[in-house]
Amino acid sequence: MARGPVPSWVWAVLVGAHILALGWVLHKGSWDFPDSGRYLQAAENLRVYGELYAKPWLRMPPRGQAVQEFTIRPLGYPLAVLGLRAGMNRPVLLLGLQNLLSLLNIGLVLALWARWARPKASQWALAVVGVLSFPAQLIYANAVMSEMLLQTAVVVMVSVGLSFIRTQREQYFAGVAGASIIALLLKPVFYPLAFVIVGLGMWLAWRVRRINFAFIGLIPLVVVLLYMGWNKERTGYFHFSSIAEVNLLHYNAAGVVRQTEGPAAEEKWVASVLREANSQPDFAARQHVIQSRAGAVLWAHPVVYARQHLQGMAALFLDPGRFDVAQFLRLEPSNGAGLLAQAQTGGLWQALGRLPLAMLSLLGWVLLANVVRLVLAARGFLRLKHSEPGLRYGRWVALGLLLYVAFLTGPLGAARFLVPVWPLLFGLALMGLPKGPERDASGADKAAPVSKDQRQS
Repeated sequence: MARGPVPSWVWAVLVGAHILALGWVLHKGSWDFPDSGRYLQAAENLRVYGELYAKPWLRMPPRGQAVQEFTIRPLGYPLAVLGLRAGMNRPVLLLGLQNLLSLLNIGLVLALWARWARPKASQWALAVVGVLSFPAQLIYANAVMSEMLLQTAVVVMVSVGLSFIRTQREQYFAGVAGASIIALLLKPVFYPLAFVIVGLGMWLAWRVRRINFAFIGLIPLVVVLLYMGWNKERTGYFHFSSIAEVNLLHYNAAGVVRQTEGPAAEEKWVASVLREANSQPDFAARQHVIQSRAGAVLWAHPVVYARQHLQGMAALFLDPGRFDVAQFLRLEPSNGAGLLAQAQTGGLWQALGRLPLAMLSLLGWVLLANVVRLVLAARGFLRLKHSEPGLRYGRWVALGLLLYVAFLTGPLGAARFLVPVWPLLFGLALMGLPKGPERDASGADKAAPVSKDQRQS
């Protein structure tokens, strides 16, 4: 047993798995995912032209659809790519950092669980299986994608949040606000959280009669508004990220058209919306056309969309990550069509039938692990009801962030989008395992009570 709360053999397995994954991607070049190019190009344009733009810079003002590339990726990850010079052929420094962050995030969760549960060796083995049965953790630690940096921001946010719950100190609430700023600059899905922190800061200021909490809570919202103002200066449209309209058109509304009228009608409808939107005189008008046309489809079929949204939320927690595994192992071309999308068009069984047996077995194992993890997480959430205040209230923070990401991701739900908040789910699942024996001050297991019959014998 190591001196720390996590056994040395557990660290050896986890570090070994990360090293193997890193060696594989550097050998195969499978760190380059379909979305990696935009991050790399944005970093390169920042370096050469001082422009945050996710396509090759043409030295002339972009028009129409091309304007969306100014804001399709937030500033945070391109800066990380630029700072670590990851635009080279082999982004060793960036991937090395992401692997270290992955180990840090897992280690923090394991250490918290160890102090609470005092696990036995068999329970540590289950914890290791719990990590290895979520391959997206290793995959996105070794991809030029923002998920692992975002995961670290979320873990830090929750960690300092637990400290704030225990102490009510302003510096910990400031840590929550700071981590949320980093998170929203890495992924647009976290910018609405700024409004939640504003409300929390005002509530705390009223509750404890300390106005500083209100000022701290306002900081993330100020950052959001300043960032949106910067985007308006560059595009003429006051918004945080153009990815909102991209998803609204190509996934939310298009998914409804596909389910109600079929794939051919979907393709024709998307093309017609893009023709109308791209003919507008400015970018703001273009985005408003997309919002209007897509919104009309959603309002016309609320039940269909609600079902689609709930399917996506379920997929976030259950998706075994076929696309991620295939991309990581370089098993097939990356066409972007996940199992959920194929299920919505009635092609799930055909898609499964085309998978190699080994891949099908792996995905089945991961799916089963995902189901078990959800059951254990529900059990852990209930068990923490009678724990100390930090964990008792912290479980609601974890649940809230999990549901927040699931709801805002909606129809896009997949293993990739769970990665940033997966440590929270994993932590709740660990709390659902049986606790180990009580230990005395020396660290030895306390003796079990002796029955009357045993004393007489």
